[in-house]
Amino acid sequence: MHEFDIHLLADLCYVVLALFMLLVAKLTLNLCTPFDLDDELSSRDNPAFGISLIGYYLGVVIVFLGAIYQEESMVEAEAAAEGGAGAALNFDHFFVDLGVDALWVLGAILLLNAARVLLDVVVLRGFSAKKEIVEDRNAGVGAVEFGTYVSSALVVAGAISGQGGGWHTTLVFFLLGMGALTGFALAYQQLVSYDLLRELEADNVAAGVAYGGNLIALGVVILRGSGGSFTSWEEHLERFAIYLVFALLLLTVGRFVVDRAFFPGRTLHEEIAQDRNLNAGYLEGGLLLGLASIVAFAT
Repeated sequence: MHEFDIHLLADLCYVVLALFMLLVAKLTLNLCTPFDLDDELSSRDNPAFGISLIGYYLGVVIVFLGAIYQEESMVEAEAAAEGGAGAALNFDHFFVDLGVDALWVLGAILLLNAARVLLDVVVLRGFSAKKEIVEDRNAGVGAVEFGTYVSSALVVAGAISGQGGGWHTTLVFFLLGMGALTGFALAYQQLVSYDLLRELEADNVAAGVAYGGNLIALGVVILRGSGGSFTSWEEHLERFAIYLVFALLLLTVGRFVVDRAFFPGRTLHEEIAQDRNLNAGYLEGGLLLGLASIVAFAT
């Protein structure tokens, strides 16, 4: 079989697996929540729930990509094989890898749901995310949940990606990443000069978008710090620590720069808390996410 045909078949298999895993993720979320997904999405036309749900599905795709990076690709195996018999063996190897990837994704979906519960407790302490999204249709809280899903998925993807580790390295870097996200989620209130929880409860979408963007930006750098093939604890932990320090400095200094450089004569506090300017929320979250991506992938 030609290399192009083999590559196309591999891609098709992964697309089918991804669609199946999205269905599994939907069923899992239905089991973990007291409301019906289809009812909120279509019958009630709940925009806040839609924002949260697309974050969840994007998170599943992110952890799926982290999982399929776990094993050698079929094209690489095919290039190393010799003759038709080797190609047949590569098919066997590929489908074994596909099954292993599926198991990693299933575990990652469970971790993603657990991470969302943890961050909801920390980020939205004092009021119910379910009530805000389902009953109040609060798009600001929906944006925060979008950010928690995607940032948690980036942490999970980093923990499960690459070769050379195992379940123990996955668990350690998942816990380290979630610890960093949780710590930043608590510290963010000190970075802003307005009462974040009060703004979220008051349906301030701009505050939710800015907050969610910050969480995703941190998640991108954590992905870079914890991802890749595992070589040794010393090297991997050192790399994780370096990227985490860079991320925290970036989010702290970067927000100050955005505040001063992009809002002359005004402040982010005034734009977000007083004017509820959604553009300000987009700008803060988007620019910090862009800077985080440069830190993560340009080095």
